[in-house]
Amino acid sequence: MSIAIRPMLGIVATILLASSAFANNNASVTSSTMVVQPAKKEGRIWSGFVNVSRSTSLYDFQDSSRKDGVDYMTRLNLKLSDSYSLRVQGGYSQDLNYPESNDFSDTSLNLQRVPKEAGRYLLIGYRVGTGIPTSKDSHTRQNLLGSLSTGLNIVVNPDRLMTGFEVAGGLSVGRNFHQYETALDGRVNTQYSSSQTLSLSYNFTSGISLSAEFLHKNTWSYQNVMRDSFEMSQELGYQLNPTWALAVGHSNSGSTLKPNGSDSNVQFVDDNNSLVYGSVTAIF
Repeated sequence: MSIAIRPMLGIVATILLASSAFANNNASVTSSTMVVQPAKKEGRIWSGFVNVSRSTSLYDFQDSSRKDGVDYMTRLNLKLSDSYSLRVQGGYSQDLNYPESNDFSDTSLNLQRVPKEAGRYLLIGYRVGTGIPTSKDSHTRQNLLGSLSTGLNIVVNPDRLMTGFEVAGGLSVGRNFHQYETALDGRVNTQYSSSQTLSLSYNFTSGISLSAEFLHKNTWSYQNVMRDSFEMSQELGYQLNPTWALAVGHSNSGSTLKPNGSDSNVQFVDDNNSLVYGSVTAIF
């Protein structure tokens, strides 16, 4: 229903690139982006944002399949030096159709290095982090004890692109630790995961931004069964001022392959899975 280091203007355009592969909640549209929120003022140690988003299915078939939810996400960044920062992120999702599905998201803690020049054309940074099972889905159904992950943030040097255009990517791998290999509902838990992300954005001087993201993710269960999924999203953002930003967007996610195991299931719009959303972000 969720990239790399970006200037303030581009951050709002990528905070809510709506995706579900890293979310445990049915209504979640919050992103698992790797953005490091910059300080609003020079030399500020603490920074972050609070985001509220409202999402619903693109198509309403007048039955119980329509998704409708509100998501809340908070991120805090502690600047350790000019190169390193700590990031804590958590959230809560409301399912407006089925309140019993309301749940907190898992909390993440990451140490991140700001991307540095690696040759003339790329900036590369990295992160290492841990996940804390604060959602009911993780700690109750899956019996998740925690997780570890690491990843690279890769940014095309903006000096090599036209002004306002940004290209970034990410590579990550993760390991989950469960009390039991099988969840309470009988499904085998996920042990390993990897993901690859590509994002594009263009920022106008007026404060308007356009962005798109594609993410591909692989997971391996404790029985070594591999599954892969995709997420894609497109967003129109507008930064009112350094503190407030608005955005609207569309997202689609699902299995990369159709049930026959050979045909691609990746499509721009999906009647059953496409979501539209609007969001408000307060940056501090």
